[in-house]
Amino acid sequence: MDEPHVFLAGIQPGPLHAIYQVASAKTLKARNGKPYLAMTLRDNSGRIDAKRWDVSDQEAALAAVGGFLEVQGDVELYRNTPQVVVRALRVPAQEDIDPAAFESVVSFDPGQLAAEVRELLHNLPDPDMRLLAHAYLADEAFMARFEIGPAAERMHHPYKFGLLEHVHSVLNLGVKMCDHYPWLDRSMVLLGLFLHDSGKVIELTGEDTPGYSVEGELLGHITIGINMLDRKLQALPEFPHAKGVLLKHIILSHHGQADFGSPKPTMTPEALAVHTIEMLDAKMNAFMREQAEPPEHSDTTGGIRFSRLLKHKIITRRPDAGSPGEQ
Repeated sequence: MDEPHVFLAGIQPGPLHAIYQVASAKTLKARNGKPYLAMTLRDNSGRIDAKRWDVSDQEAALAAVGGFLEVQGDVELYRNTPQVVVRALRVPAQEDIDPAAFESVVSFDPGQLAAEVRELLHNLPDPDMRLLAHAYLADEAFMARFEIGPAAERMHHPYKFGLLEHVHSVLNLGVKMCDHYPWLDRSMVLLGLFLHDSGKVIELTGEDTPGYSVEGELLGHITIGINMLDRKLQALPEFPHAKGVLLKHIILSHHGQADFGSPKPTMTPEALAVHTIEMLDAKMNAFMREQAEPPEHSDTTGGIRFSRLLKHKIITRRPDAGSPGEQ
C-alpha cells in the first residue's frame, strides 16, 4: 500500500482502505443464519468495530487477535458511532505495516512512574511491610511485567503501561487519603494498593491488544494475587501472620462486593480505602477515554451516550470542554 495510514481517531464515514491490528474477533451468526465476522480493529489512536458479512471460513481464519489485516470497505454510522463494513480483507505484506501507527503512545514517562512507585514502597513506615514490598520489587519477572502490562482487557487502563499508571495513581491517592485519615494504617493501605491487582501480571497477556491467559481465565487475578502473596510470605517466615491475613483480605475484597467479583466484602477500614480508591481511579480512566467517543444526542448542555464500559448513560462532552487532559 502506498497510501498513508488512516488513523481511527479522525475516521469519517465513507470508503476505507487501510491496515489495522485485530484487537478482538468472533465468528457469529446473523438472523438469516449466515456467519459473519465481528471484529474490533485498533491503531494507537483508537479502536473501531468492524463486520464482515457472509464471511468464509478462510477469511475468518485470517483475523488473528494481535495480527494485522488490510481491509477494504466502508465506514458507516451505527447509533451515531462509526463502524466498518468490510467488503474484503487479507493479511498485509510486512513492509506495508507502519509500526509507528501501532506503538503505544502515553502521556507520561513510564520510567519516572516506576521510580516513584519504588520510592513510595521503600519508605513505608512499617518495617515488616517494607520487607515484603522489597520482595516484590526484587522479583525481576514480576516487575518486568508490572512495569509494561495493561491493567485490564477493556474496562480501565487497557494498554501498555496501564497497570503501572493505575498503581502509581492509586498510590498517590492513597497517600492523600491516609493524610486525611491519619488513624489508617498507612503501610497497609499503600502496600494493599500496590498488590491489589498484582495477579494481573499473569492474568493478562499482551500490551497493545490485551487478552486473558488460560491461567487467568481459570483462576482470575484475585486468586493469582493471593497465591503470589502466599509464596512471598512463605519466604519470609518472620513476617507477622496477622499482617499477612489483613493484606490477603485487601486483595480478596478490593472489588467491594460479590457481584463485582469480590469473595469478601471490605471488613477493615484499610480494605475499604483500597477498594474506594481503586474503583475511583478505574472509573475515572474509563470516563476520560469515553470523552473521545461521539454522543448519541446532544443539546446546548452537552452530549449523552450509553457507556459500554460503565454500563449506563454518561455525558461525554460539555460545550466548553476541550480534549481530555486539557482542563
